[in-house]
Amino acid sequence: MTELERLSDDELMELARQWRLEALRGNRNARGYAHVYEVEHRRRAGQTVVPSRPLDLTPLAVIASKPWWRFW
Repeated sequence: MTELERLSDDELMELARQWRLEALRGNRNARGYAHVYEVEHRRRAGQTVVPSRPLDLTPLAVIASKPWWRFW
């Protein structure tokens, strides 16, 4: 990972863009490489992913016990 630390932010984003284009062309490994560069860029920027809505932590047993239809 020391190679990533040597790259500038602009270089990271350019490499990520290039690998994303390769992924769109069908290269199966390209998505992973792009992800690595994007994660490093976000780490440097201090950005975190915040969900737009709260995560539903209802146990599956409770969800399965509710009928899928509503009796009127």
